[in-house]
Amino acid sequence: MKGLGVAGDLVTVPSGYARNYLRPLRLAAPATDGVLANIERAQAAVVAAAAAEKGKAQAMATALSTIGKFTLKKKAGEGDALFGTVTAADVVDVVLQQTGKQLDKRNVNLPADGIKTLGTHDVTVKLHPEVVGSFKIVVQKGG
Repeated sequence: MKGLGVAGDLVTVPSGYARNYLRPLRLAAPATDGVLANIERAQAAVVAAAAAEKGKAQAMATALSTIGKFTLKKKAGEGDALFGTVTAADVVDVVLQQTGKQLDKRNVNLPADGIKTLGTHDVTVKLHPEVVGSFKIVVQKGG
C-alpha cells in the first residue's frame, strides 16, 4: 500500500483501520507465527534467487574470460580502417555464435572512440549489477 509499505513489511496501524479497511480487502493480516514464517520463507526464496542469478552471471564472466577473445570479420579499406564501425549488436552476435549465450547489447561497453579499425580491442559487458565480464574482440579483414 502506498504510504504503508510493501508486501512482507511489518507495520503498526490503528485497530479500526485494520479491522474496517485493510483486513476486509485482504490487504493485510495480523502478524501471527504462521504469517511471519511465510514472510521469512518468501524473503529466503528471493535471496536464493538473487544469489543464483549472480552465480550465473559469474559463471558467464568466467566463461568469457576463459575464451578470452572472439573473432569478427568486417570489410576494411586502406590503413586498416573499417567501413563503418563494430557495434554492440555485432559483439552480441559473435558471442552468441561462439558460445550460444545471449548478451544484452545495452550492457556491452565498447571503447570510448568505438571500434573503427582492424586489430584487437577490449570489451566489457555488465552481466549483473555486481558482475562485469571482459574479453577481447579481434577484428579481421573479411566479410
